[in-house]
Amino acid sequence: MKTKTFAFAAIAALTAALVVMPAARAAVGVRFDIGNVAIGYTDGYYDHDHHWHRWAHRADMDHWRHDHAGDWHGWRHDDRHHHD
Repeated sequence: MKTKTFAFAAIAALTAALVVMPAARAAVGVRFDIGNVAIGYTDGYYDHDHHWHRWAHRADMDHWRHDHAGDWHGWRHDDRHHHD
C-alpha cells in the first residue's frame, strides 16, 4: 500500500511540475515598447508621458537610436553641459 501511495504522490508531483513550469516561464517575459520612447539619452529615455526610464538592454537603445536619430541625444539626461 505504501508503494502505491508513494507512486501516486510521485506522479502527482511530476504532473503538477509539468503544468506549472511552462506557465511560470511564460509569466516572466518583459517586453520593451519602443513606441513609447519620446526622447532618448545614453542613460535612458523619457516616455510620451515624461516619465524617466533606464534602458533595460543596450540593444534597445541601439535600435531606437538608429531609427530615431532626430530625438536622440548622445549624452546623459542630467548632463549640465547639455540642455534642450
